[in-house]
Amino acid sequence: MSSPDPPDLFHAPPSYYSQIARLALHEGNVAYTSHPIDIHRRRQNMEPDYVRLNPNMTVPTLVLPGRTLIESRDIVELSLGVAEGEAKTWVERHYSFLIDELTFGRLVSWNPVARSMIPRTLGKNEARFRALAAEHPDLAEPYARRAEVFAERVRVFDPGKVAALWTERLGQARDHLDALERALSDGRETLVPSGYGPADVVWTVFLARLRMIRLGDELARRPAVLRYAEAMFARPSFEAADVWKGVKLTKLLHLWFD
Repeated sequence: MSSPDPPDLFHAPPSYYSQIARLALHEGNVAYTSHPIDIHRRRQNMEPDYVRLNPNMTVPTLVLPGRTLIESRDIVELSLGVAEGEAKTWVERHYSFLIDELTFGRLVSWNPVARSMIPRTLGKNEARFRALAAEHPDLAEPYARRAEVFAERVRVFDPGKVAALWTERLGQARDHLDALERALSDGRETLVPSGYGPADVVWTVFLARLRMIRLGDELARRPAVLRYAEAMFARPSFEAADVWKGVKLTKLLHLWFD
């Protein structure tokens, strides 16, 4: 009997939640066919064929026989099982945090070019979604819904308010790091002593993101977190899943200019 074809994973290389999905699939030894999509310059996630696959127009998207998963948390559970008990608490804590507001809040708050460009780009995307809703009546609802998401992002990343947003999100990130430090201070190798699982996937990518946005000093101030992070970054899955703990300029240039 022939083996079934591996599922198709549509993802964007720098995307935070795509990295979670890829890391989970590698740790769970789930083979998949990779389909990188450009969500920035070419905006392939706006194309009607992709919208029919994932009405939220987000990444990642995992296409399985008979069903499609469009949330990274569902892909983690498929790969490593449903988190329960302490693991569930850690996973829920992770997903309650607005990582994009930390990432872009930092960028917009200190970079004057980003402070001008990002709100303008968000506004253009909102307008584009509204135009697509008119062009494709059968997909008007998801396009209109996505336009509202970007309208909210325009409000959230208002240059006059983003410094306060950044301060709030940084404080919450530090609270999460303090909680991790307390849990890991007993020397455990994985976040939940029963072994590597969903909680390790999501918090590994979180810690890598902090490094990427130049908050590595926050890890260094917490020795248990730093020990854990280095151990997670050294796992073969980390490189195989292309998790970013720094800006990969060559890959970014390829995405923008290929």
